[in-house]
Amino acid sequence: MTAKYKNALQYLLSALYIFISAAACKKDTDNGQIIYNNQKVTPLVTPAGTSLGAAMTKEIGVDGGMLESVDKTIKVTIPAGALSATTTIGIEPVSNTNVAGIGNAFRLTPHGQQFSKPVTITFSWEAGADTIGMLQTLGLAYQQQDGIWRFVGARYLDPAQKTVSYATNHFSDWSLMNEISLVPHRADIDPGEQENIYANLFVAMEPGDDLFVPLPGTTNTETEPGYPVGTPVDLPGKYIKKWNLAGPGKITPISGASVKYEAPSSISGFAMAAISLELNPPDTAKGQYLLVSNINIRSGSWIELSINGSGPFTFEASPAVHAGNKYILANPDNTGGGYFLLQWTDGIGIHPFTTGNEGTYFHWLSTNTNYISMYRTDAHSDLLPSGGSVNVTKASGGKAEGTFNVTEAGYGDNLTSVTTAQGRFKVKLAN
Repeated sequence: MTAKYKNALQYLLSALYIFISAAACKKDTDNGQIIYNNQKVTPLVTPAGTSLGAAMTKEIGVDGGMLESVDKTIKVTIPAGALSATTTIGIEPVSNTNVAGIGNAFRLTPHGQQFSKPVTITFSWEAGADTIGMLQTLGLAYQQQDGIWRFVGARYLDPAQKTVSYATNHFSDWSLMNEISLVPHRADIDPGEQENIYANLFVAMEPGDDLFVPLPGTTNTETEPGYPVGTPVDLPGKYIKKWNLAGPGKITPISGASVKYEAPSSISGFAMAAISLELNPPDTAKGQYLLVSNINIRSGSWIELSINGSGPFTFEASPAVHAGNKYILANPDNTGGGYFLLQWTDGIGIHPFTTGNEGTYFHWLSTNTNYISMYRTDAHSDLLPSGGSVNVTKASGGKAEGTFNVTEAGYGDNLTSVTTAQGRFKVKLAN
């Protein structure tokens, strides 16, 4: 570790103290579920998500009203007459346990609240536009009492505003999801590495139903339509037309519903490849139906960072230092236009942010602003940890990989102003 790197690290630490086969498809049914090529989507029981930040609450009465999450991702609109009395309505960000979920899930409270008229839930996908997949199969899902998520589709989709809405009669944990997807939808690999891409179906459809026929929203207080979400299977061959590659490298077929991508053995800095699957559209539709997986090919160690939902930027990272139960990640010599520091404890897993300099925290010192994973509600209050967490997916074999999401990054005088910070990293572990 260079003296300059040590000095930058010490400065940040001290400052922080004051983030399918295309072949013939045999179709059968089993207890109402469609079976393709001896595969079926088995509904998956998952635990309830854990809190990722404070709930936003509002008193709403018989005249109705609207409540929006802190990060503007989800909005709940309650019409007049839906409630019989004034009720405290809440929106809390929670970890997404939906196997096909996109972004965070949200807990709408009172949990299990029933309404006399349908209320409208609107999700924004603007912050994660590159992860939503195909709009025609995008929609919402909620977690049932038995732990199984249920995909209910969309009532209205607005591509211009990047929102999708659904009318429901009850509250639960809700998530944005796509019923079909390429997995992974995005990956970061080194030159010469390989990545298998799979076209997956995540919902247990009813016999005779079609992926491209949208499910209606609830228009009364009866149980809404929908499909259980479960362990994915290969996308049925009747939907698959052809695979394509744009960018360097090559793809070779594994089956009709999967291909192997191989990155070039060497690149200069950074390259990107897009693997797309063109689908057979329904007879009533026009245009192309595409699923896309984006592969980033990067050599060395790197960090990707976005502040306040802005376009992410990538910069070089120093090897992550492992000291005791701590992992410390920083950038060398002001790369990326500022000094970056991310610390977490205990390796692989989800690590919520803490206060102080001994736990999990984020720090980005740019030319003009100092952001950390702590904030104050006013100038005289105690420091609070940001919502969100560091999610470490690998910390072995000489590498560390993961993501971070800071829902209340404090900045400004006394850290009373807040914004968001998100990012990813793939770095070497220091010897």
